[in-house]
Amino acid sequence: MKKRLCFLFSGALLTILTSCGGSSDSTSVDAAGKHNEKLLETTGKDEKAGWFVAEVTSGGLLEAELGRLASSKGASPLVRELGQTLLNHHTQANAQLKQIADLKNLVTPTQMGDDHQDEYNEIMSKSGAAFDMAYLKAVMKEHKQAIKDFEDMAAEGTDVELKAFATKSLPMLRAHLAQAEQVEEQLNP
Repeated sequence: MKKRLCFLFSGALLTILTSCGGSSDSTSVDAAGKHNEKLLETTGKDEKAGWFVAEVTSGGLLEAELGRLASSKGASPLVRELGQTLLNHHTQANAQLKQIADLKNLVTPTQMGDDHQDEYNEIMSKSGAAFDMAYLKAVMKEHKQAIKDFEDMAAEGTDVELKAFATKSLPMLRAHLAQAEQVEEQLNP
């Protein structure tokens, strides 16, 4: 009987440990956005701020990871330099946004959204001049979207800290877009 109880207890313990160990600490954009929306809805605050945090974090993760990739894989020194700049700036901006989100009990995704991951994978598969051009096009597209999202938050946001973060980040985003356009022009005169 004792052996049987020990065996059952051991089996139950093993099941508990493997189910805990198999869980992932990653948070998707949808999970973060939905959590934030519910939290803000229950407190009577603007739910759009929660989605802003989730979606902007995904974009920031994409920009940082593309920057990391470009800083080492770019064929042109201009692309490698831009990549390093974007890696540094977006890593810092993501950390600032996470601090704001943490103070508000909002969740930030720990992984890119599927569309951002697909874009990253597509660019990663290229090399040489094709990589450089795909990278620059992605940077310009993503920054145009980010500028729109940040302008909306800066103009219409009701959360004071997120509104200030968006306003403060806009010059950096605009500078990144201008720099990417300039690099593209230099590579394709």
